[in-house]
Amino acid sequence: MTDTAATPLLDGRSIGIAYHAIAAVRDRLLAASDLTFHQSVALKAVADGLDRAGAAARVTATLKIDESRAHTLFDELADAGLLDGARTALTGEGARIQRGLTDAVSGLTERLYGGLPAAEREIAARALAHVTARANAELGAL
Repeated sequence: MTDTAATPLLDGRSIGIAYHAIAAVRDRLLAASDLTFHQSVALKAVADGLDRAGAAARVTATLKIDESRAHTLFDELADAGLLDGARTALTGEGARIQRGLTDAVSGLTERLYGGLPAAEREIAARALAHVTARANAELGAL
């Protein structure tokens, strides 16, 4: 007798289900910081040492938003006391929150991906990179 259980396919549904499960966990982690996901992406870009233009470019590319929205995110973070708006640099409180988020994400990443074989993670990463490139091309064509 053969095994009739089908091997799951990587498709939009499986990616979407995984995305929403991870996003639900992420959003609960972010709730403690009072940041939205978009704000956390902007904070991380600044934490990585990018100047305002570089941070805005990363945020727009990552979140698929326009540049004015990216600058609004920086302004929101400055208003919350997390960025020095004039220099687009982390304040002490911004650095503290970013460290906490980095630690939380590192732990989550280990819990979610830690037991997967490296070869499987590499294959999944390549597949997702191809899907992302194709989606970006589709977005550019719209």
